[in-house]
Amino acid sequence: MSLSNHSIMRLLNKLLTARGIRKITRFWAIRILDGRIECDLSFIKNSTSKAYCKGNDIYYLRSDFWLKGGAPNGAVAHTEGVVNAFFNKGYQIDVFSTYSIPSIKKYRSCSCSVPKGLFTGISEIEEMEYNSQMYKALLSLSGSPKFIYQRYSRNNYAGLLFAKKQSIPFILEYNGSELWMSKHWGKPLRYERIASQIENTVLRNADLIVGNAEAFRGELINKGVDPNRIVIIPNGVDPFKFSPEIHGDSIRRSLGLERSDVLVSFIGSYGPWHGTEVLANCIQYVVQHNNNVKFLFIGEGQRLSNVKEIVRNTNVERFVLFSGMIDRDAVPEFLAASDIFVSPQVPNPDGSPFFGSPTKLFEYMAMGKAIVASDLDQIGAILSSGKDALLFTPGDSKDLADKLLALANDSALRLQLGMNARAHVIEKYTWDRHVQMILDKVDSL
Repeated sequence: MSLSNHSIMRLLNKLLTARGIRKITRFWAIRILDGRIECDLSFIKNSTSKAYCKGNDIYYLRSDFWLKGGAPNGAVAHTEGVVNAFFNKGYQIDVFSTYSIPSIKKYRSCSCSVPKGLFTGISEIEEMEYNSQMYKALLSLSGSPKFIYQRYSRNNYAGLLFAKKQSIPFILEYNGSELWMSKHWGKPLRYERIASQIENTVLRNADLIVGNAEAFRGELINKGVDPNRIVIIPNGVDPFKFSPEIHGDSIRRSLGLERSDVLVSFIGSYGPWHGTEVLANCIQYVVQHNNNVKFLFIGEGQRLSNVKEIVRNTNVERFVLFSGMIDRDAVPEFLAASDIFVSPQVPNPDGSPFFGSPTKLFEYMAMGKAIVASDLDQIGAILSSGKDALLFTPGDSKDLADKLLALANDSALRLQLGMNARAHVIEKYTWDRHVQMILDKVDSL
């Protein structure tokens, strides 16, 4: 055998390993997918059919692969709030989702499945493949909905494609660019070109985009979205599910708290934007000045390990409690056990406007307890320092500590701020009001 032939055989043997086969298969799969996606996006962009509201059903779509249904995070709370509020308005809801959400009980039918095929574990290709699966699920339902409402997620355009082919209005819930989030909060995308084409096509061809922060308006217009197709509505809360009438005594007992303890709580998924390290860094100063203050971190997520490391390094373990993951339905009782809530969000790393509308903020307000929050864009616009919360300089642990101590040492102030926050959220920020504003905009179109 010549040297060249021997080299060829070694190369073939290497390619025929399991890893080599996966690479070859992925190479061809992405090219086939790219061709199909190009064809679908071309149809969407060139469609001239006029959309009409036809029935009294709403198809709700959510295709996030990272979002677990029972997790107590803002994305789950948002889905729960919107679906249940549509139901309260008299609509039949069909939910199409990668994961079931147990706290949503008012839908008529539900398609909940994550594809498990050749590319399981290669998330971007899975997301692209899922368009076909979600489109077929939509076709399986008889009848025509009033509109399709989709929570935007990376690489998904199935709802828009179905809407264009059926001449049905397509409403997109937009919580930020997946490309931006992958770059600044995640890891670079392997197939960024395809993801960018999908994102731009979906944004420019939706009949209505519902953003939850004013920062989105300019961003979307710069991306070519018609300003008349943009509506900005902050997130909301169910004021019956989150209420001062809920008692947290059993939770306090299970946590081993004394009656004199003042409990400061945070709940979330510990993303880079949540600022939980800022909260952890203020604990030592707080407890040095008031050792009756205890801190509770509810949930799990990416940055929780950083919080625990700070707690260990500052020797404040005996003042800090970690609940771990809890069911979404248990959240109100955990919040009821608290005396002060914290929303310590930090600015975006690239200096762009903070675009968050934390659902936790509205749940905090509805519980009628005192809040300390970052004075950051929409958060600072919703809350008024000294009236329904105390605001601190974003990222400043010392300022946060001072505000927490002011509340820990003044129960009357905690009570007054909590009452004002509850009244404010009921007046302006319920899910029913949020959904009614969407329906009004749809009718105006």
